[in-house]
Amino acid sequence: MRTGGKNRGGETEVPARTLHECEQRLKSLLALSVDWYWEQDEEHRFVLITGEGPELLGMDPQVFVGRALWDHGAVPDGDGGSWDGHWATLHARQPFADLIVKRTGESGALRYASASGQPRFDAAGRFKGYCGIARDVTASRRAEQLLRLEHAVTLCLADADSVKMALQAAIQAICETESWEYGQYWRVDEDADVLRPDAFWVAPGAETVTARFIEESRGVVFRRGVGLIGTVWQTGQPLWVADVTQDPRVLRKELAQETGLRGAFRFAAASGGKVLGVFDFATRQLRDPDARLLQAVCIIGSQIGQFLRRKQTDERICYQATHDALTALPNRAMFSELMNFAIHTARRYGHAFAVLFIDLDRFKIVNDTLGHEAGDTLLKEIGVRLAGCLRASDVVARLGGDEFVLLTAEVGDADQVSAVARKVLAAILRPIRIHGRDCRVTASIGISMFPADAQDEPSLMKHADIAMYLAKDKGKNNFQFYSVDTPVPSLERLALETGLRGALEQHELSLRYLARLDLRTGQVTGVEALLRWQHPDLGIVAPARFIPIAEETDLMVPIGRWVLRTACAQNVAWQRAGLAHLCMAVKLSARQFNDDSLIEHISGALEQSGMPADLLELEVAESVVMRDSERAIEVLGAIKRLGVRLALDDFGMGYAQIERYPVDTLKVDRSLIHDVIGNPEDKAVTEAIIAMGKSLSLTVVAEGVETQEQADFLREHACDAVQGYYFNKPMSAEMFATLLQQHASSMPQIRAP
Repeated sequence: MRTGGKNRGGETEVPARTLHECEQRLKSLLALSVDWYWEQDEEHRFVLITGEGPELLGMDPQVFVGRALWDHGAVPDGDGGSWDGHWATLHARQPFADLIVKRTGESGALRYASASGQPRFDAAGRFKGYCGIARDVTASRRAEQLLRLEHAVTLCLADADSVKMALQAAIQAICETESWEYGQYWRVDEDADVLRPDAFWVAPGAETVTARFIEESRGVVFRRGVGLIGTVWQTGQPLWVADVTQDPRVLRKELAQETGLRGAFRFAAASGGKVLGVFDFATRQLRDPDARLLQAVCIIGSQIGQFLRRKQTDERICYQATHDALTALPNRAMFSELMNFAIHTARRYGHAFAVLFIDLDRFKIVNDTLGHEAGDTLLKEIGVRLAGCLRASDVVARLGGDEFVLLTAEVGDADQVSAVARKVLAAILRPIRIHGRDCRVTASIGISMFPADAQDEPSLMKHADIAMYLAKDKGKNNFQFYSVDTPVPSLERLALETGLRGALEQHELSLRYLARLDLRTGQVTGVEALLRWQHPDLGIVAPARFIPIAEETDLMVPIGRWVLRTACAQNVAWQRAGLAHLCMAVKLSARQFNDDSLIEHISGALEQSGMPADLLELEVAESVVMRDSERAIEVLGAIKRLGVRLALDDFGMGYAQIERYPVDTLKVDRSLIHDVIGNPEDKAVTEAIIAMGKSLSLTVVAEGVETQEQADFLREHACDAVQGYYFNKPMSAEMFATLLQQHASSMPQIRAP
């Protein structure tokens, strides 16, 4: 080659040294670049590729050249892995850019590359193939995939109707995204201290391979630190095994070998450093460890762990709301739901059922002589014995105190019910060992039948209650059926109901006022009106004795109206006397809440007293709003439009979705506060309720505070306000005015007088 001259055709020849230098510069440039340069012939077979492209795609460089990309098992990332769309571009001899292709290497690792290319033509315009550049985008692609996976798991947890469905959906998302053929969740059984199999998912086409593996896993448990799964439980760290048949730590190695499973990895679902379960994934392919996935599942495991912890807290709250804390039997609210369901079922299928109202005859003697702890022990044992008298279709609940109720489903006649009642009496009569001595109690049982005696829950309960009092009057330790001719045997109850009907006219009812205090400042920030009855013959009647009677009759609505008017008037009287302008809290009974004229009477009480609406707070029990949520939302909304504040009372006894209700205040039920120091479950539930209230910007008030320890606990967990005997007792209007005067120097005025 001549340098600097012309060839015979008149074209300038390029010096050989110049060509060599250009080649070296190009090689140096390509070596410094993250891109690979490639060329293909007319059949799209590679004729040249620079850099480490084949190795990064998991292919042998020796066999890469001479074959097309699809011949190596690579597919587009998208379009369902089909080359059809790209083929159209190639046939049209068009350039392309940022084509993402993926390929699974021999190790099972998935690699991604982004390619751009231009068609090549010779001097005559004939197509000679393609040339272009490509680069490894595995890292960014995997990061995007894992972010999408985390988001997909979040959606699974948010959308599922149950914990098991959420876990199955999360397993499926991980399997489909990461190409695992089998996934299972192992749940920690805290009582047995083992891992038990729970939710699982199998990829389509792998069912026959994994069926035996899943079947033989049903009875398997793992102990802490035993096997790979037990090791993850113990350490909380993920584990990856490229081939389970070669790892000595695998306990089910032979089974995995027989079913063809090879690659596997496990990670923990944990919250607050505590492992709640372990996820187990496997495939028939050998799979080298994926550091990015192992890092991502730590985040996903924490995400699922927090979800499981929230669900556990929700379940505890729900359980506490529907079960008696002492006996673990269904409580009154739960029994009411179950009875209404039984009524619906019995009407549909034409069945009968019986309600047995059970009251212990000598419980007070045990409680008074041996103490409350002995009384609790006795009630627990009675609960166990009553549960032992049931068929699978029957229900027993504790209503409170020494009262239980039993529902026997699908009974044929009174003889069958009598047999059940005798069985219950015999079970209760057996001696109970308490504090080293045998204690015996008996029971009186009243029975009402559906549909013969009543066809709704309140009437069935009332009639069974009447029959129970008849059993007591007949000497106790027996049972009686209700009939329309049954006289009401309780003279005291009759006297209470009769006296209650004239209590308003005779001015026997009065209000006492209980202060609400700010936990941070100790200042009085509100007041609650409490109903009291001074009977001319019986003396002071406890609210627990007469309010249930008022609720069961037509007396609660007029009494409730009087309470509302009187409380509003008293609050205005305090304000006119120059005392602090406080929010007056008044409880609404279930009957009041369901009264069609409720809104009218609230407006009337405010107008008549002249009290601003925002100084009235109406308290509605959680159980009341749960009976008919849709109607409750409508009524609460109407009250709210008056400008009145709303409080959800006795929260923690039901399972209301408080975000649905337009309330301002959340009142923690006194039963939770009572044992909040000594009972871990009550403590956890109370903490959850306070946190829930805070998250919804609600004022949280704890009622029934009786000790310094309870107050300190509530203050520590940022409860807003408290009320209870530890601070002050309910007092007359005059005494409460004195209390306000004592606080006047330190308490800021809420509203100018």
